[in-house]
Amino acid sequence: MIKIFLALALITNIASFRASDNPIKQSIATLESNVGEMEVEMIQLKDGKWKLRSYLDGGRIVNREEIEYFYLEDNFIRPIEYNFSMKVILMRKYNASAVFNWDENKVSYIEKKDKGSVVLEEKVLGPSSAQLQLRLDFRKLDLENIPKILKYKVFWRGLIKERIFDIQENPERVETPLGNYLAYKVSRRYEEDEAKSQVFWLAPELDFSVIKIFNDDGRRPITVEMKSFKEID
Repeated sequence: MIKIFLALALITNIASFRASDNPIKQSIATLESNVGEMEVEMIQLKDGKWKLRSYLDGGRIVNREEIEYFYLEDNFIRPIEYNFSMKVILMRKYNASAVFNWDENKVSYIEKKDKGSVVLEEKVLGPSSAQLQLRLDFRKLDLENIPKILKYKVFWRGLIKERIFDIQENPERVETPLGNYLAYKVSRRYEEDEAKSQVFWLAPELDFSVIKIFNDDGRRPITVEMKSFKEID
């Protein structure tokens, strides 16, 4: 059950942004899924940091909140702090956090009752900002020459891991509660012995916002779709 709802961390990147001198716009988005409705908020703080927050209200079944703070430097997301909490019916509350110390090149983390730290490599992304970085990079691609893959280093559960995304060359038509859009299909690559699937659809018309996600960890498939969003002045 925990794996199912941790997969929902992926949908925090759907908060909308439009192309401008500052590539990210402050915004609030509402998303629909088959496990509840989620609100995603992305705001810039006075010190220049960005706050990406998502809250899932699954009624009596599940409630989860995820927050990541980061700086945006030359089109790259530099994570600063990450916090996650979730409560699932008939299960204990799950908590996790991480602090990224770029001066000392380490990330200190807490996973339930476990504590530790790992060496922080250059251009490592946080748990909830990885897919947002995917969108930022997609905006700069030559659509006449789409690469077959994109790779990222991501901190996840006490480890620095490589995530590989396979890209479908030609966009396809996708229906969402927000509307019908032409979108590029991007699939996360797993090891051969992992019976998992994650697929994203990025819409150029919405500045490559992720308008739909499908996740299947072998237990319960989850479909997430953009329902509404508004930009914050």
